[in-house]
Amino acid sequence: MTQHIVVVGAGIAGASCAWVLANRGYRITVLDAASKPGSGGSGNPLAIVYPKLVNAELTPNHLQSLAYLHTLALLQQPPFAEHFQQTGVLWLDQERSLQDVDASHPWWQKQVWRLDAEAASEQAGVTLNRSALWFPDAGFIRTDGLLRTLLAHENIRTLFNTRVCGAEALDSRWRISSTQGYFSADALVLAYAGGSAISLTDGLPLRPVRGQISQFPTAFPLRTTLCYGGYLTPSDNGNHCVGATFSPMDLQTDIRRQDHQFNANELGKSVPSVAESLPPFDDWQGRASLRWQTPDFSPMAGRHDPSLLHVLTAYPPRKHRPELATPDLPPLYVSIGHGAKGYTQAWVAAEIIANGISNTPSPWPDFIAKQLAPDRFIWRDWQRGRLWTPRRARS
Repeated sequence: MTQHIVVVGAGIAGASCAWVLANRGYRITVLDAASKPGSGGSGNPLAIVYPKLVNAELTPNHLQSLAYLHTLALLQQPPFAEHFQQTGVLWLDQERSLQDVDASHPWWQKQVWRLDAEAASEQAGVTLNRSALWFPDAGFIRTDGLLRTLLAHENIRTLFNTRVCGAEALDSRWRISSTQGYFSADALVLAYAGGSAISLTDGLPLRPVRGQISQFPTAFPLRTTLCYGGYLTPSDNGNHCVGATFSPMDLQTDIRRQDHQFNANELGKSVPSVAESLPPFDDWQGRASLRWQTPDFSPMAGRHDPSLLHVLTAYPPRKHRPELATPDLPPLYVSIGHGAKGYTQAWVAAEIIANGISNTPSPWPDFIAKQLAPDRFIWRDWQRGRLWTPRRARS
């Protein structure tokens, strides 16, 4: 029976996996190269929790919709509730939202309804010039407190300043090498961002996207979180948070004045009454980080076969997948590629991984596991003929 699990990464993907597994009785060691949790894409001071809605027909099978409801239920329970501020979210109406959501939606008048500009302004405490979708149960997470609470579980040991250098299967267990020595585990969960030196994730495509948020001192009596493509939070610890920029393939995390300007301009387009009251940029602070995305924007979560990429080079592409032998490796799972949605979607990934490791039935529909399957991109490339290497005829 699996007893000890090593989780690599102390952002929301790793911390949620560690907590869910620890809650099921496993001993967990979390390894992270940074000096504190959430030092990468999970480290913005606030994380907005709200759904990206689709039309009524698609909603029952929509990952983000299901993940949002699951996350809300968790955040309303101790010990997490103290880190969640249920401000409600006003999603200012745009052309797409008017098309996708109406009274036929299964959440209508339960999780969401529409307010005209006057009612939305009254709810927000500031003047808005357009109607909005109102999500009364949404809000923001204070990320540092949540991550520390997750990692404080009695079955979790967290080692910071510990960079993982590699891992190999040895006697039915994983032997993980790091800058702090070696660790042995019955199962291994990789929940780090991109740029790792571990070869076990070769073939899993990730794209970095730089994002900068801006913070400035309280300037107006906003009561709810506003979303409009970007977002603006009410004051928390004396500051509003506005964001975020979106710069694919930019690997730098310096704070840029032009990104403050971008965040201000986007806010001004949607909420001009608020933008007029912004303090000067000299009073602003910021944080930039990299969020890692997959080609289809769904995360990769589940069991991963690191040999699959090599094995498939021997099989010519065809419609149906070949029958392959089960790899003789200890359990290896990943939870990566969450992009900007980790604080909402990582919980589903953690549950799927925990169900796989414990070999217990999953409460999630089968299509969710298939949508998140880490190896889906490798199989796709094989079917498109990108992996097969024809053997040369013997002379």
